[in-house]
Amino acid sequence: MDSAAVLVKTDKGVAELAQRSDAVPQKLRAILIMVDGKTRLEDLLERYAGLPEFGEQLNWLLDNGFVAVAGKPAGAAAAAATAQAAFAPSASGRAGLIELAQHLLGAHGDKVIQRLQETEDARDALVQAVERCCKLIKLSIDESKAEQFRTQGMKLLA
Repeated sequence: MDSAAVLVKTDKGVAELAQRSDAVPQKLRAILIMVDGKTRLEDLLERYAGLPEFGEQLNWLLDNGFVAVAGKPAGAAAAAATAQAAFAPSASGRAGLIELAQHLLGAHGDKVIQRLQETEDARDALVQAVERCCKLIKLSIDESKAEQFRTQGMKLLA
């Protein structure tokens, strides 16, 4: 997700705050309240960096439909991921994942590439790295690119 993106509460998120249906764990309610529809993702992450697991909790709210990117309809990320053709790396394993990250993320992929370079070149370790990188991409770059990376990365490792 773009760090300049602004997050808004969805109808589901607003209803949860009003009705307290317990669909959102108590520790995540505070984060849901912090999403004001005005503050950029980058600023939220910086402001609440001291809260343990803030990024992962914000990601959970996104994944479960309580918050969304302003101006982006539901399902847009999936449609964008499907619209782009799959990339065919020239290598396999870790080297192939690094090529994929370079292709999908360009100059924004430094942290993802570094994480992949630090990962053992064994299938199980790489599968876990793909999932961790997907979360990182979703929070710091773009949701559709995160899904593309996950889908194409898992195909590469299959």
